[in-house]
Amino acid sequence: MLKIALVGRPNVGKSTLFNRLVRLNKAIVNNIPGVTRDRKYGQASLVDLNFTLIDTAGIDETLAGKTDTEIRHQTELAIEDSDIIIFVIDARAGVLPVEKTFSKKLIKLNKPVILLLNKSEGSGGLVGLSESASLGFSSIIPFSAEHGEGLTDLYDVLRSNLEKDEINFLNKKDDVNKQEKNSPVRVGFIGRPNTGKSTLVNNIIGQNRVVTGSEAGVTRDSIEILWSYNNRSICIVDTAGLRKKSKIVKPLEIEMVSDTLKTVKYSNVCVLLVDGTKGLDKQDLTIARMIAGEGRGLIIAANMWDKVDNKTKVKDMIYHQLQISLSQIKKIPVVFMSGLYGHGVESLLDMILEVEKKLNFRISTGKLNRWLTPIIESNPPPLYKGRKNSIRYITQVNVRPPTFAIFMSSPENLPTSYKRFLISSLMESFGLFGLPLRLMARKGKNPYIET
Repeated sequence: MLKIALVGRPNVGKSTLFNRLVRLNKAIVNNIPGVTRDRKYGQASLVDLNFTLIDTAGIDETLAGKTDTEIRHQTELAIEDSDIIIFVIDARAGVLPVEKTFSKKLIKLNKPVILLLNKSEGSGGLVGLSESASLGFSSIIPFSAEHGEGLTDLYDVLRSNLEKDEINFLNKKDDVNKQEKNSPVRVGFIGRPNTGKSTLVNNIIGQNRVVTGSEAGVTRDSIEILWSYNNRSICIVDTAGLRKKSKIVKPLEIEMVSDTLKTVKYSNVCVLLVDGTKGLDKQDLTIARMIAGEGRGLIIAANMWDKVDNKTKVKDMIYHQLQISLSQIKKIPVVFMSGLYGHGVESLLDMILEVEKKLNFRISTGKLNRWLTPIIESNPPPLYKGRKNSIRYITQVNVRPPTFAIFMSSPENLPTSYKRFLISSLMESFGLFGLPLRLMARKGKNPYIET
């Protein structure tokens, strides 16, 4: 598929354009320059053209730190990976010296470059329009990413840069059912800042795909990476660190947290990365409960295990904390690893596939009711106001996570404690450990009453 890279200075509107063409708020947009740091890929469309769009960090040659060097490298990789480059400048600010220098580098490339004069709505973009001719690009488009002005011109230029056979290929529609069947496992790497999420992701895929650094909060956007393990397609999502709610006050941080929470919501399995040298703290357990509450598969990855001295003591502490704080989920899988050196990575990947398989596990109604009969005979539901609350039958109504419904005479009077008892028994009997099972109580219909 055609790949188009968006490049330009910080805060010129690349992420706004990315979100418009992808038609999802996948990239964080903020007035603070330099929010985007990694390459961000998205499937975009414009009229009848479908393509992969790459959002990049803003170019700033004046910064020379280690993280800044990595950020520039990510932009260079995006340019290398693309077929067409869209060079975005702020038309209201005019052409700056850094853009003149960068344009010379782009011209030397044997690739089509489109100069997009963003923020050209009204008369504010006249300065940039008059100065842009000096950059030497043949395709110059006045544009407004915020208001959608100039999309027709962009479409015409993109189409003119494609051969006829390329256009036909781009417009081919894949079989929807086939896509759904072979859809990748979405795995979100979640955790507090500076627990090594990005380092682990880079180690898994075998390349420096996401920017890392010793300081906390390097990752801002959620970065999706399609990868394969044991012939199974996996969509790895690196996320920004989740701090305590009381410490999240800046608008940018709020957007970063919101982006991470979206990742949890749309993931199949969440890997909660914790600092193994510190064990589980209160914030880790809060995140774990949130993941379980969303019904996602949960794996605890105790990172930096190579730095832990008393491993037995820390292990016992982690298991004890999980037992106390997440008692509704028995035997949550825990992997002890080092994302930096790759220790335990294979075990983690195997565990991800195992949890994903369990999430899609189905139990026939017959098996469930054969299990239920002796359970309610030995431990019947408590009486309500001296009357028996009969459970008629049970069935599985959904997967991811496995969700069950019991039909009974008075579901509104069933105590939560009895629900927990049934869930615990389901886990024990069918080996569904580590999953946030759900159980709903519904009123059973009387077969002798016509509706």
